[in-house]
Amino acid sequence: MEPYEYETMYNLEGSYWWYRGLHAILLDVLRFLGVGSDAMVLDAGCGTGQNMARIRDAVTPHVYGFDYAAYGAKFCRQRGLRQICVASVNDIPFASDAFDAVMCIDVLECDAVVEDRALKELVRVVRPGGHLILVAPAYDWLLSEQHHKAVGASRRYSRSRLASLLGKHGIEIVRMTHLFAALLPAVAAYRLSLRYLDRSVTDSPRSELKPMPSLVNELLFRVVDAERVLLKKFDLPFGSSILAVCRKAN
Repeated sequence: MEPYEYETMYNLEGSYWWYRGLHAILLDVLRFLGVGSDAMVLDAGCGTGQNMARIRDAVTPHVYGFDYAAYGAKFCRQRGLRQICVASVNDIPFASDAFDAVMCIDVLECDAVVEDRALKELVRVVRPGGHLILVAPAYDWLLSEQHHKAVGASRRYSRSRLASLLGKHGIEIVRMTHLFAALLPAVAAYRLSLRYLDRSVTDSPRSELKPMPSLVNELLFRVVDAERVLLKKFDLPFGSSILAVCRKAN
């Protein structure tokens, strides 16, 4: 990911509707799995650390993280997070069976990630009976050349492809659902319009993450938060992201 994208993420991650909504969903998942205050949690590919900070404040202080870029680790430390290092998901610098829950949020699609190697490493550091929580972008046809070049990611997934990848690594998928279903038509219209109306990619591409009017931001968050309530009882059959919750055998 481009260095300036880390700064943008750091500045917006605490308030931007997409991050707020996703992080609230992830906290619900941790609580549902019974992750308590004594649990060890890893955020693999933690970016600028807002998800870690929310887990620390709401679930457990024993939250660790790493990011491929030193920029990410620097911003994590600015949030007061100390259990941080610079590393790759392809070679995780922690002991086997170390964590009760491992999160990997929008990392698998990154160009620097070797999918099977990364998944093997993620499963390795989950303790027997523990959980891997993975979020990945859905649908190849939603690829945006400008956005994905800026964030260093060129893969998106179907449920079947993600399930096939996970199935190679001896971990049970206990739940798989789409996320952001209500906003999929708007996201699709926007991405497809970019594809056909603006095909230029500059030398300094920018992602779609940028400030928006507070009223619009709050409205979008409330839409996602309503979905969060539905997700407590139902899986969503479509949406711009996929959430997989997996359990490592005892």
